[in-house]
Amino acid sequence: MQGKKEFKQKIYYDFSLESLVPQDHLLKRIDKLVTFEFVRDRTKGYYSNTGKPSIDPVVLVKMLLIGYLFDIRSERKLVEEISLNLAYRWYIGYDLDEAIPDHSIFSKARARFGKKLFCQIFEEILKIAASFNLVCKDTLFIDSTIVKANASIDSIVEVNLSPDEYWRELDENEKRQSRQGAKPKEALSQQIGSHFSGSPDKRKIGKRRRARNAAYLKKRSTTDPDATMFYRPGQSSALSYKANITTEVNGFITAISASPSSLHDTSAVPELIEMHENVLGTPSWVAADTKYGSEECLAYLQDKGIKTVILPEVKNNRPGYFAKDKFSYDAQNDNYICPNKKILKRKTKSYTLNRVTYSAKKQDCLSCSLRSLCIKPAIDSPRKVTHYDSNYYSKAREWYYSCHGRHLQKLRRVVIEGVIGNAKAYHRLNRAKLRGRQKVQIQFLLTASALNLKKMVKILEINGLKQSFLRTISGVYQFFKNIFIKRLNIPVFLKA
Repeated sequence: MQGKKEFKQKIYYDFSLESLVPQDHLLKRIDKLVTFEFVRDRTKGYYSNTGKPSIDPVVLVKMLLIGYLFDIRSERKLVEEISLNLAYRWYIGYDLDEAIPDHSIFSKARARFGKKLFCQIFEEILKIAASFNLVCKDTLFIDSTIVKANASIDSIVEVNLSPDEYWRELDENEKRQSRQGAKPKEALSQQIGSHFSGSPDKRKIGKRRRARNAAYLKKRSTTDPDATMFYRPGQSSALSYKANITTEVNGFITAISASPSSLHDTSAVPELIEMHENVLGTPSWVAADTKYGSEECLAYLQDKGIKTVILPEVKNNRPGYFAKDKFSYDAQNDNYICPNKKILKRKTKSYTLNRVTYSAKKQDCLSCSLRSLCIKPAIDSPRKVTHYDSNYYSKAREWYYSCHGRHLQKLRRVVIEGVIGNAKAYHRLNRAKLRGRQKVQIQFLLTASALNLKKMVKILEINGLKQSFLRTISGVYQFFKNIFIKRLNIPVFLKA
């Protein structure tokens, strides 16, 4: 007989939200590991002792994390989803008949707490993962990715400033609230440097190589002034940020920061290293690609006692022709030998840039059978090779080409690129939700916190399954062992 379902709404229901949420639900697994009760202590100073009670800050944080854990695109949509989803309601502690807080609490919280609270949340989650011995503190991988800004390219206007002045103004806007009375000119004069002179300055790393006449530095968005133009061959230009990320070997994010897309990747290294040190201490090894191989960046890391698995940055001004690595260096005679066995002798040295130039004889280059693979036919000058005379470069090459260094580089490509791909595909790191560098930094911190929570739950479950499997195998072994002993009637004093 065909059935027909008739719905009759009851006045009273006898059930609990917890019973309706499966035990293997992600939020239940997270709730067993992190309670976020520490948030109340960290935010106590932001509230008055009298007046109407506010929304519980723990509820606010849990609501935000739900949005990043389950890839909910907007805060309005987040409130709607929480009101409809039983698991979300259970996690934030709101019953069926309770109204979910309005989405406006999130913007008020960002204005009140700033990025400090969200940085503390990220660090606490990382500490919990470290307490389970899930985090490797000795090895660090660094990389960056482009994140499109929440601003249209139509909002761009021309800026009547030089590139240096433009960058100084960005630095000034960022530090205006924390400068505490310092004169603007004094504060700004410390941000720009011409060349690296041998002593690394973390405020100037990555800011010394600014292109003076770069057109993209003379444009600014009226919607999001902190975002800068970014162009990649084969793609259209876009207003963007950079997400600078460090991970350890298991894939836990140990530090993350936001920077304008036109700022060089090395500028974020000091902030990332200090953020990592606050929780896990100074790492022993750092692996990154060649864009982090500037002398000042290597000097900063090596002076802290960190071994750098980073291939030093070497520029080749003749793409399509013999690169520098085709020339072998003769340390005993201090010269280079080209692929055709001709000698390039030392000619000049720039003490400012620590660069030595080696040049071949003009006659050797004109009569060389490999000339078409080394120099353009229209060029009459001989081939030159630039050597970076630096102990930092020498150490970096030694560690990079070591067995452990090669292993770390292979592991880096798998681990950190996998983390970035996961963040972009499932946690909306491909586009900024908010505007302004500080707010984008909050988004990155929450994304990293969500990824670390999921990683921690997954690894602990795998470890639990392994232990359960080993206990089962041990039990089966003991069972058959007892049967074997009984069958053979082995005396009791020999069973041990």
